[in-house]
Order: sequence, then structure tokens, then C-alpha cells
Amino acid sequence: MEIRTAMEKPPKEESTAPAGAQNPSHLFGGVDSISSLPDEMLHHILSFVPTNVAITTSVLSKRWRHVWCKTPYLSFPHINSSIESIRETLASYIAPKITRFHLYVDRETWEDSERSNHVDSLIKFAISHNVEKLSLVLKPYYVFPDFFFSNPSLKQLIVDSSNYLRPKCIVSWTSLQNLSLKNSSLDESFTRVLSGSPLLESLTLKSCLLSCLDLSESPRLSRLDLEFTHSSPRKCHIVAPHIHYLRLIDFTQKYSLADVSSLIEADIETIYFLPRFWCDQVDPSKDLDDPSKDPDVPTKDDYQVMMQMMLEKLQNVENLTVGLSFLQMLSIADFRGVRFPTFKVKTLTLKSTILRSAVRGIAKLLQNSPELKIIKFYKTEDWNCSVEKYVNRCLDPQDPQDLIFPAKSAFKVAKPDLVASFMELFLRNTRTLETLVLQLKSCLNTSNHDELSQIALTLSHKYKVSIVLKL
Repeated sequence: MEIRTAMEKPPKEESTAPAGAQNPSHLFGGVDSISSLPDEMLHHILSFVPTNVAITTSVLSKRWRHVWCKTPYLSFPHINSSIESIRETLASYIAPKITRFHLYVDRETWEDSERSNHVDSLIKFAISHNVEKLSLVLKPYYVFPDFFFSNPSLKQLIVDSSNYLRPKCIVSWTSLQNLSLKNSSLDESFTRVLSGSPLLESLTLKSCLLSCLDLSESPRLSRLDLEFTHSSPRKCHIVAPHIHYLRLIDFTQKYSLADVSSLIEADIETIYFLPRFWCDQVDPSKDLDDPSKDPDVPTKDDYQVMMQMMLEKLQNVENLTVGLSFLQMLSIADFRGVRFPTFKVKTLTLKSTILRSAVRGIAKLLQNSPELKIIKFYKTEDWNCSVEKYVNRCLDPQDPQDLIFPAKSAFKVAKPDLVASFMELFLRNTRTLETLVLQLKSCLNTSNHDELSQIALTLSHKYKVSIVLKL
């Protein structure tokens, strides 16, 4: 047994390993526990680092010399390497199959690649190795070749590229389960993608240009994640009768949820300035009948119809998550007379802060949810002072209940009586509630935690509801 004192240095060994690629035996007191692992375990370890880093392990020992070139995980993130150097790397790759392949091509790398044929060759390499998870970030304009749309082994595809994903050929992604597109332009040819992906279960579209999304012919697709931005068209028609889960972010555009009849879980949020924009539309000082007004810009009536339709589509949801801006829009909708349906929500999650502009929306949502069992409130910092001003201007300034809550800005530390009033807002407006969870983070000072805990205990006994406070 070899014993060394704390100050004694180990024998010096000759090594050509670059900085950061130390022999694993030095890390475990002379015992190379990592190198003794089977290849599958080493490949899993290397899957957490870019391929250029994984290659440096080949100098550690004979055991590591060929480990990297057999790993089924290849990753070429945003680095200064040229596409030619990536191709040279792949020339040494000897594994028969790729499980995961990630490629990032920025504009500079693109300009050095002599047009798109080099990028084509990298994608073709991954497809020829029956890649299952393909992730592409292509910053410049890129036209996907026909062979890209034929890959029976592909199970997950992530594409972030300012391009037109409009296949002119037959799409054959017969194993694809998860598809995520960002910054893509879609048109009616997107139906080819859907019809060529019969096993598709999850679809994510972020900042994509589309005017109609018809998922009626995708019976396995149960999860839909949509994020609309300013670059999106003014109108979007969504037909998704089979989805069980919907995440919908941003209402800046006119859209319609034509059919989400199977929906049981939803996460809905607008961007923070939309309530202010709606308030501008309902401002009586503005001339909404001006003939010069852009007909594609949503008006007061457009937003009220949109909110009415949205609420109707959410009435069968059992697990609902909403944010501050959406709650502010609910407050305006209630004040403007929008009819709220009866919801079947059993678990309600609120990502908001304690502000007057959200109170009316929260109360109305609770009153119309007679089956509610669990409320989870997560304190966020997502607020905007100017938005609060505009929303509060559209509400009843004489409502004594609303005046309890702050109206101008967020707070760093909430006083116990304010939090107590907020808890009572939930408890007074529900009849079937069993559990209330408040995660207040930094706004709950540890010095008054005991006082607030006692208040929560009193309210818990009074309303027969379990109350959980989290810092």
C-alpha cells in the first residue's frame, strides 16, 4: 500500500495532456476508477461536454484513446471551429450509430464554409448514422435539402434557424415524437411535416411565422407549446382537438383557438405590456372608428371577443397555470363585462405578485371554479409600473377590497397583514379548497415569519384549509 503525507507530491509523470485533461488516476488517490467503467458509462460521461472537449481525453491513456470516437453523442456548439475542422473530426469517428447530434453554425462559420454544401454534408453524416436526436442552430439563411426530410430513425428534432421550413418533397419522419421549431416560416406545406410524422406527440413553435395550425390529423399529438412574438402574423387559426397540454405565451396577435376540446392542462401567459395595450384600445378618448385605422390591429372589441373565446376554451381544463399579465387582462375583462364560464379547474397555479391590478382577475377566476382543490402561488418579479397604472385606471377606484393591495410598485418585503389579506382573498372566494401553497421567496422577511405562520394557522382552522408557506 502506498502512503503519502499531505505535503508529499506524487511521482512526476510525463504527459502530453493539455491543461484540464488530467489523468483520472490523479483524482482518486492513484486509483483510476473512471477508466475501469464500461464504454457505455464513459460515453454517457462524455455526453455532457462538447465533442472538442471529449477529444482531449484521448491523450489520457491507451484506454481513453478511442473512447470519444465511439460515443453516440456528438456536440458542436457555438465555438470558433470552422466547418472544415468539424468534418476532419468526423473523419475519425467510427461508431455505427449516433444517438444525439448537435450543430451550431453562426454567420462567420457559414461564410467560411463555401455556401451550404458543407452544412449539408454534416447533416447527411448524422442521418447516415441513424441519428435519433438532432439539434440544429443555423443562424444564417439555410435551405434544407430534400434528404433532410427522410429519416426513419429520427425521434427528436430541434431546429433554430431563420429559414423557410417548407418541404417540397414527401416527408418521412416515421419515428419522430418531438418536434421543436424556432424562428421558422411555415405555410400550408407544413401539413407535409405533420402527415409525415405519424407518431408525433409534442410540438413546440417559438417565434414562428404561421397563419393556420391544423393538428386535427395528428391524433397522437398531445402537447403543444406556442410562443407568439411581434414578428408573427396578425391572425392565427389554431385547430388542435387532440392535445391534452397547451402552453401559450403572448397574445399580441389576433388568433383563435378553434378546437382544443381534449385540453386538460394549460399554461397561459401574455407579455407584460399587453394589458396596457388593451387599456389603450378601450380608452374613450381614442377614436376607434377612425377609417384610417389599420384593420389588422386588434381593437377593444377584438380583445374582448378574444378573451371570451379563450375563457370558453379553458373551461374544461383541470390543471391551469396563469401569469400576472393574464390576471390583469382577466381584471379588465371582468370590469368590461366579459362573461366568465364555469371552470373545472382542480389545481390552479398563479405566477404573479401581490398587486391590485391582479386582484379582480384572481377573485373572478376563483369564484367561477367550484371544483378547485389546490392553489399554488409563486411570487415573481415580473411586473411593470406603467402597466399597473393603465390597468388600475380601467378598474373601479372605489372598490374597498382592491384598495387593500399595492397599486404602484412591487415591494421588497411584504408586511404580514398584506400577506394575510392576500390569503383571505383566496379563502373567501373558494368553497372546496383543500390546500393553499404560497411561495413568497424574498418578499417574506424571516423576522416576521413566525407572525405570519401564526396568522396562517388561524386562517387554516377558520376555513378548514391546509396552508403551506414557503420562503
